[in-house]
Amino acid sequence: MIKILLGIVCGVVLSLFFSFGPAFFSLLQNSIHYGFKRAFPFVIGICLCDSAIVFLMLTVFADADMNSVINNVYVASIAGAVLTGLGIFTFTRKAQDASEQGSILKFRRAEPRSWAVLLRGFATNFINPLIWIYWVSIITVIAGGSNNATSELYLFFAGVLVTVFALDSLKCKLASMLQKVITARVLNFLNKFTGILMIGFAAYIVVSMIMF
Repeated sequence: MIKILLGIVCGVVLSLFFSFGPAFFSLLQNSIHYGFKRAFPFVIGICLCDSAIVFLMLTVFADADMNSVINNVYVASIAGAVLTGLGIFTFTRKAQDASEQGSILKFRRAEPRSWAVLLRGFATNFINPLIWIYWVSIITVIAGGSNNATSELYLFFAGVLVTVFALDSLKCKLASMLQKVITARVLNFLNKFTGILMIGFAAYIVVSMIMF
């Protein structure tokens, strides 16, 4: 029971303090763009990414020095390139006012398929260094060199992942409610802001790894 409660606390910390980055703003943007139902696969993608990271670090990379991997300049360059591509895609996304009847917004590009939104959520979260730093820290403390039983580890990480999933779903729902009142002009500004943020974050990743 204590492990579950500790996992819930760590999940709240991850969702509220470590997720502010490309994935967070992309989640808000997609929720406003498409509404809760269409944007929900983005949340699933984030959750699957976190689950995959935990699984890999507890199994495949259990004996690896993940700190050196995270701080590798080539890894940072790949992450920066992917994030830049997502930023350019986001920056160029356009919305226009709908007709007098119907929804406030319509989009010049067709709405993406659910699997595409899911993959975008997975990729955006996967290349966020803050997420990796968080998981490396948590797994080092909880699993590294401890005498915790496997069942206790599963309970802890289940608490973390379920909490993150619930809070991200709440973010998605709250942001989707803005769809009814937001205008195309504001949404286009949000697209450009999010795109610039992604590109700037990508540049920061690469420059910081090269310099420090």
